[in-house]
Amino acid sequence: MTPRPAIFAHRGVSQNVRENTIRAFELALKMGVDGVELDIWQTRDGHIVVHHDPQVDGISIETAKVPDLPNFVPTLSAALDICSSMRVNIEIKSSAANPSAAFQLGEALINLLRLRSEPIERWLVSSFNHDAVDRVKQSAPEIPTALLLWEPPWHTTIEHAVDRGHLAVHPHESMVDAKLVEAAKQNGLQVNPWTVNNLERANQLVAIGVDGLITDVPGDMLKHLASKS
Repeated sequence: MTPRPAIFAHRGVSQNVRENTIRAFELALKMGVDGVELDIWQTRDGHIVVHHDPQVDGISIETAKVPDLPNFVPTLSAALDICSSMRVNIEIKSSAANPSAAFQLGEALINLLRLRSEPIERWLVSSFNHDAVDRVKQSAPEIPTALLLWEPPWHTTIEHAVDRGHLAVHPHESMVDAKLVEAAKQNGLQVNPWTVNNLERANQLVAIGVDGLITDVPGDMLKHLASKS
């Protein structure tokens, strides 16, 4: 029997609550998912906060201080406190206007994770900014890392991941086929597609051996895969 892939709640459980919030992560914990995916930025006063977009309510996160942000934007530390028994895929966000900020954010993230008590394998640091993930891996080889990609070719990303010592690749689900998974597995890489919301598509991905599914519908996905086991 094909083992069930890990289920990651994309930005927490956000069907009925605001994504990337403490409540969304609390619901993920209650639901019993394997992990959550969340997005991070660094504020002007040096704090790491959880939000997807570079702005929130018209405020630029990178130029704001934490007190300037709405209360629903959590610090990463507060989010990780809720998620302490789950795996957490932490995506480093990067703005076109300030790409070097991703390197500073990566270093701040390393410092934060090293102060926490959870096993290091609980974390998975990823980004579309592959240079930023490379820097994290170079500075902290012990932290698991992954490369995000959303369009072909995937061969070069797999080569890059192997060359730089990353744990996984996170392709958009539309890219994933048996050839990609086979190439990744032959090179010792995990494959965690995003964002997998269609249950029939999930069946296909499970059948070809992906390691995780990043999904907006974690409850539906857990029930569906349980019914197949």
